Amino acid sequence: MNRRLVREECFHYPAPFETKMGLWLLKAGYQYDFTQQVGPRSVEFYSIHFVAFGKVKFGWNGSSVVLSEGDLFCLFPGSVYTYVEADDSPPVKLMWAAFKGDQMPDVLARVGLASDRPYRNGAFNRTSLDIVHEALDELRASRSDRSFPLMSLAYRLLQSIDPQERDTLAPSSHWLDAVQAYIHLHGTENLTVDDLAAWAGVHRSHFTRSFTRRFGVSPSKYKRRWVMDKAARLLSEDAMNITQAALTLGYSDLFTFSRSFTRHFGITPSAFRERSRKTVDHHDNSIQP
Repeated sequence: MNRRLVREECFHYPAPFETKMGLWLLKAGYQYDFTQQVGPRSVEFYSIHFVAFGKVKFGWNGSSVVLSEGDLFCLFPGSVYTYVEADDSPPVKLMWAAFKGDQMPDVLARVGLASDRPYRNGAFNRTSLDIVHEALDELRASRSDRSFPLMSLAYRLLQSIDPQERDTLAPSSHWLDAVQAYIHLHGTENLTVDDLAAWAGVHRSHFTRSFTRRFGVSPSKYKRRWVMDKAARLLSEDAMNITQAALTLGYSDLFTFSRSFTRHFGITPSAFRERSRKTVDHHDNSIQP
């Protein structure tokens, strides 16, 4: 019996500000029945295809794999791909969402997808399909500006993909680099070693040993030194006074900040600031004609 092809695809024309983002949704769609092979061809965007049910034979750059319900594959720009219903498969349904943006390779790597292995097994559940349906509803609507809803849906869809394979793509020391970056981003908050270990997902003692071995100082000393270096930079500028600098760095009052600063540098914040100003004035005078 002949099957009736059911297919829908809706497109989005992004607002100019969307194209300046790291990623944006380009289109979404679905199709039942893939008895006719799609491809070989390539695309100029990133398209994540979700196998809603049935089995699909997906091929890319000379390789191929059979994927089942709950699996997904991604079309990467420049890769030559094909896909077709597997021989022993019931009717297939695929749903997809396509993206553009310079951030996409890194985002896809976070969910275990790369151009040399562009598929995942058991990578999503009903939530992902529901979000694609929401995106289609939004794209069908006649509203002139749907940028913000589609931006939200794009990130929700990417978040819905099971991240279980993320860590296999990174070197074993990657988590220490991430902790260092986390300190540089949130170092002015009241982060404890317990907080950092919990964020890294490791036991405190293992965290402290590994961090100290990697960076040569304990986590608490590293964070304190980073805060004090930032304090010195702030006090060397005229943009804020000492109290403002203390509050910016996460201290609750000027006295606590002054005591920590003096203990670290051997000089009070006010004396440090005065010395910095004299150094700048001397430098400015020395270059006068």
